[in-house]
Amino acid sequence: MRGLDTLWKPFLFVLLLGTLLSVCAFAAWQDEGNPVCTETGTQQFADVIPDGAGGAIVVWEDYRGPDSDIYAQRLDASGAALWPANGVPICTTSGGQVLPEIASDGAGGAIIVWEDRRVPGGDIYVQRVDASGLALWATNGVPVCTTDASQVNPEIASDGWGGAVIGWQDFRGAGVTGWEIYVQRVDASGIALWTADGVAASTAWGTQWYPEIISDGAGGAIVTWADRRNWNSDVFVQRIDASGTVLWATDGETVCIVLENQRYPEIVSDGEGGAIIAWTDYRDGGATPDIYIQRVDESGTMLWTEGGVSVCSAAGDQFEPAIAPDDAGGAIVTWYDKRNGLDYDIYAQRLDTLGVPLWTADGVLVCAAANHQEWPVITADGTGGAVIAWHDMRVSGYDIYGQRVDSLGTALWMPGGVSLCSAAGNQRFPCVTTDGEGGAIAAWHDSRSGSDDIYAQRVSAAGCSGPTALTFASVSATGTSGCVELSWQMGIEVDAGNLVVERSEWPEGPFLSLNAPVLRGEGLSFSFTDRGVLSGRSYWYKIVLLSFSGREYYGPLEVYVEPTPVAYKVHQSYPNPFNPTCTIRYEMPVAGAVSLRVFDVSGSIVRTLVDTSVQPGAYSEVWDGRDQSGREVPSGVYFYRLEAGDFGLTRKAILLR
Repeated sequence: MRGLDTLWKPFLFVLLLGTLLSVCAFAAWQDEGNPVCTETGTQQFADVIPDGAGGAIVVWEDYRGPDSDIYAQRLDASGAALWPANGVPICTTSGGQVLPEIASDGAGGAIIVWEDRRVPGGDIYVQRVDASGLALWATNGVPVCTTDASQVNPEIASDGWGGAVIGWQDFRGAGVTGWEIYVQRVDASGIALWTADGVAASTAWGTQWYPEIISDGAGGAIVTWADRRNWNSDVFVQRIDASGTVLWATDGETVCIVLENQRYPEIVSDGEGGAIIAWTDYRDGGATPDIYIQRVDESGTMLWTEGGVSVCSAAGDQFEPAIAPDDAGGAIVTWYDKRNGLDYDIYAQRLDTLGVPLWTADGVLVCAAANHQEWPVITADGTGGAVIAWHDMRVSGYDIYGQRVDSLGTALWMPGGVSLCSAAGNQRFPCVTTDGEGGAIAAWHDSRSGSDDIYAQRVSAAGCSGPTALTFASVSATGTSGCVELSWQMGIEVDAGNLVVERSEWPEGPFLSLNAPVLRGEGLSFSFTDRGVLSGRSYWYKIVLLSFSGREYYGPLEVYVEPTPVAYKVHQSYPNPFNPTCTIRYEMPVAGAVSLRVFDVSGSIVRTLVDTSVQPGAYSEVWDGRDQSGREVPSGVYFYRLEAGDFGLTRKAILLR
């Protein structure tokens, strides 16, 4: 085992006949990931989607036979394989099948597309499997496009009706235009709904390649691609409605045609029938690529700055963005970045619905560990943030690491990320999807056995992976004025008497149990208060679950105890302007009553955020842009005022919806 850098370490003892807790319910995820397929030969190019029940469905390219085939496996929320060992065959016909992509069928199963070489040149085929792993359409798939010449690089998205929309790169116009982009829709029965062999999204002169596709939310599709009709590579986009009618300009709308090359576009829905597209951009002299982004509405109009908004134009190279929606009309983008020298690091940025970057200029640092961090992938966490995974060379060879960032760009897990797998050999090319609870499930190529296999791991919202991923669902900590408060949610039912908190003054220990009790709140929430700490110092904590089957813990978790404030202070709300939430921080030098209220421009109270007594310390409150009745308030200028004793201060916050 190499490069172990996780937030927890479970120690499982001999399982006794009786257990206080149902540990087996969460023990299926393993420390270094669960084998999805370890058959002979190479397994590679995995893709993953959520199964809608806390688990995931993984598809991959498989060389157990004489040539490449397509296989799939479903894992439940606890990591158990639900289909036959090493996967169910999706297509095993002769000639070779490669580059599978997967989308949900909306019923616990999946629709899988691939490039198929059963005849020379390459065609596009598709298959649907239900929640039990049963193939529902013709053996070895139904054809999407089998016209002359080659069809390659398929992409797929759910159509919202049990079927899918599929885009690909097509060489049927080789003698005139080169590679083109085509799209097809199949229904829940595998029947092609549009023109046979697909609808042309673009047949412009030159090469169109690297298509990416999403649903338009109305049964149609929005597809983007890199385009060389103007000699350099540009980015274009097209929309096709549910009936297969091309809605936007012939051969696509221009996303970006500035000087030099724009490559590798990635696309997500904006939640309003349009899309947000990010790409690698060489406009800065052609030698140092940057990251740019654009939003297109449902009618094909570009909404942000012509040519795109700069996500990152820092020194050095920025490559290959991955993108996820922020669930507020904007997006979170991640990429690998060489601004810090010879090694690649991981950065991220969030942009709001207007294209305004919300985090640090040129992005927040996600990981800058030693050596290279590359190939970032991303999934939304459901609360305005995201989980990012990548392959990482900080030790030797490649491992898989992950990090969660919240809606403000704050890293929520261990600095530099948590290890999802640090096994022997190389772990590379992760793919990732949500677990539905703020965490993620990742799959990757894994060479611990000497050849590439497929493994998967779940990481919880709290940054726990392996057996502990379902035990501790989320953890938070604050340290102010001689007091540390821990609060957490359990993923399983436990008795507070079986939870112990340990503390150390050093990250490596020793850790000593604290005598104060763990308190239970509503549901599976727990809390602990440690008053035996000094201000201005860091401490390390473990939250330990004890049972007859052993001991599991979350941690060590570093908590810095803020010094006691020397004066009242009210900070500017962040972000400002904001939509939909802002955070207001304030400091109390002495204990006492405090109130924090929001007012409109007429002086009327909109919302009371705080009206209580507190101890000395630093505090923060979130205003969600709603009034006291829970109604959203309109855009405009608002004021927030803190009153404590003889102190009072008013500041301004701007809401832009």
